[in-house]
Amino acid sequence: MKKISVLLVMAVVLMLATTVAAAQQNVKIGFVDIQRVINDSEPGKKAKESLEAYIKTHQAKIEEKEKAIDSMKADLDKKSAALSEDAKKKKQEEMQSMVRDLKRMAAEAQDEVRKKENDLTKDVFTDIRNIIRQIGKDDGYTAILDSGASLYALESSDITDKIIKKLNDLKKK
Repeated sequence: MKKISVLLVMAVVLMLATTVAAAQQNVKIGFVDIQRVINDSEPGKKAKESLEAYIKTHQAKIEEKEKAIDSMKADLDKKSAALSEDAKKKKQEEMQSMVRDLKRMAAEAQDEVRKKENDLTKDVFTDIRNIIRQIGKDDGYTAILDSGASLYALESSDITDKIIKKLNDLKKK
């Protein structure tokens, strides 16, 4: 029984020594606000501007379709009393068809915008990841995390501005 107790105490002491040794190693953790990198960097701003222009073209088409539906509804409301039941029914079906087309068009536009956003930001994210890896290696970081995953970090461990500068410099070349 004494041997087991001695072995157990030795195992605990060894684990503590290992933990203390690991804690004494130089652990360096950095944090990056990825969203700020995208919003504040030149490549991120260009991608955002391109996406906004792309969205505006789709919005214009959708608004045009909405106006046509509103116009048809107003016309139907005006002429409703003068139209036969068959004519009213035909106009209502036509309007419902236009509404379905509008909904389909809006859903397709959302999918296209999502794809366009992925296309525009894919290269920017790749560059950001590469820059983060390089800074991690060059500056001896143990880990670099997204600041959104952290509840608290020293301001000095935030390397967002450094990432933005390197990304801007990379795209100037």
